Amino acid sequence: MKKQTTILAASLALILTAVYGQPAKDLQAMKGKIVPDFQLKDLNGKVTNFSRFRGKVVLMHFWSPY
Repeated sequence: MKKQTTILAASLALILTAVYGQPAKDLQAMKGKIVPDFQLKDLNGKVTNFSRFRGKVVLMHFWSPY
């Protein structure tokens, strides 16, 4: 369970960095909080809201070819 919490906290930090452009300062304070909603395009170019996945496990992998 601790490993899952660490992975979730790291993922949340990445999401907050992507959304707000700054690193999260206190991950423990964010534990259990709802991630802010944001939009991303899927592989087909369709815009999807992150809130669509609320209550589900989500794995996000951000990468850049540059």
